[in-house]
Order: sequence, then structure tokens, then C-alpha cells
Amino acid sequence: MNIQMNIASSSLSQTQKKMDSIANNIANVNTAGYKRREASFQNLLTQQYQNNTGETQEPGRLTPDNLRVGFGAKVAMTNLRTDQGAANETGRNLDVMLEGENVYFRVLNGDTTHYTRDGAFQLQNTENGRVNLVTSNGSNVLDKNGEVISFDSEPSKIVISDSGEIRVSGDNEATFELSVARIDRPQSLLNEGGNEFRLREGEGETVDSGYKVKQGFLEMSNVDLANETTEMLTTQRLLQFQSRAMKMADEMMGLANTIKR
Repeated sequence: MNIQMNIASSSLSQTQKKMDSIANNIANVNTAGYKRREASFQNLLTQQYQNNTGETQEPGRLTPDNLRVGFGAKVAMTNLRTDQGAANETGRNLDVMLEGENVYFRVLNGDTTHYTRDGAFQLQNTENGRVNLVTSNGSNVLDKNGEVISFDSEPSKIVISDSGEIRVSGDNEATFELSVARIDRPQSLLNEGGNEFRLREGEGETVDSGYKVKQGFLEMSNVDLANETTEMLTTQRLLQFQSRAMKMADEMMGLANTIKR
């Protein structure tokens, strides 16, 4: 009965993590460039040997030495699904969509380089009188040389080509090129909030030309609301089942204690 209780309680807490992941996907169904996450589980019904830490460090231990037994399941990882989202035509000249696998805009958040698929850019006035191109999160958009894309004054017209070249018309004409990087291992990306990621230490990126830029479009999230809702209902049923299993195990233990008395 203790084993049943441990299995149910362990699985209950981990299933809640999956529910949190699904809820986050649904909440971002209309977030431009959002990539959904998918939780995967690992069985804990395993035994590990030769790992006894010593009797002095484990007072009251009842299991045999050099043995660990796990119960239930845990979330092994949450996979980032990087498939392309649908194109949404906005007609706004600062909206930019990336077409390509595992490619991201490089932006500057504070002093750290971040990566995002959200191309809903804006113009932001700075304290020194210049105008910077920023993301909806306020991060500065970088050019191919790693410099912040900045204008002397607000441009009257911005044209962005399929290759990512920005041509600015106004008092001071200028040309820039968007910095786009291909992430070698997208699962290594760490979510920094605001629909931005950063690389783990030791992971790399490559500057790549195998992409296409579309001005006046935004990439929508790759969340399928129908599938996520179905998955949420299935997970809710699993949570109910695990809660009921814990309740039944508790009732059986109470009955056993009553008989013993």
C-alpha cells in the first residue's frame, strides 16, 4: 500500500508539470513566433546498485545497501517543437516573418544576445535622440555585424527584402542587413521569457543564408488549439485517476490499521 501511495503521489506531481506545459501552450496560441513545448515522461520503476552513501548519512534506512528503487514516473524533458507556424499577413512594414528551419533573429537584451522568431518590430526613441529598431519585448534588433540597428531620425519608409536587407528612406538614407542565426541544437535553447531564448554555455550557432524574410507578415504560433485541448482533457483524467488511487491507498491503510488494533 505504501508503494501504491508513492507511485500515485510521484506521478501526480509530475503530471501537473505536463498540465502546466499544456496551459502555457494554450495561453500563447496567438503569440507571434511562439514555439510549443511537449512534455515527455520517464519511468521510475528502476533499481540502481553500488551507490550506498554510508550508514552514517542515511539514519533509519530500511532498504538494502547498494540499492535504490524508484516509483511512478517523472517528466524527463520538455521538447521544443520548432516546426513552422502559419503566416499571417498584416501589411505593416515593420512586421517581419522568417521562413526556414531553426533560424532566429539575433537581438540584444541588456548585454546578452537572445534569439527570437517574433518579428513584430517597432521603432523606439532613445535618450541620445536616435531611433532604434526593437522587438515587441523592447530588445534591440541586431544587424549582420552584431551592431544595434539604429537611425538618426524616424524613417519615412522601410523596405525589407527577402534576404533580410533593410533599406531606409527619409532624411538620412541607410542600408542594414538583419542578423539571422541558425541554431545547431534548438533543444539547447533556454527560455528567457518574452518569447526570447538564449544558448546554453558551450552550444553554438551559425550565420546562415538558407532562410527567407517576408515583410508585412508575422509567423503565428505552431500551437494547434484542438490538439492541445484534447491533450489537456486526457491529462485531467490522468490527474483524477492518480488522486483516486491515492485516496484508495489511504483508505486501505486506515482499514489495515483498524484491523491491527
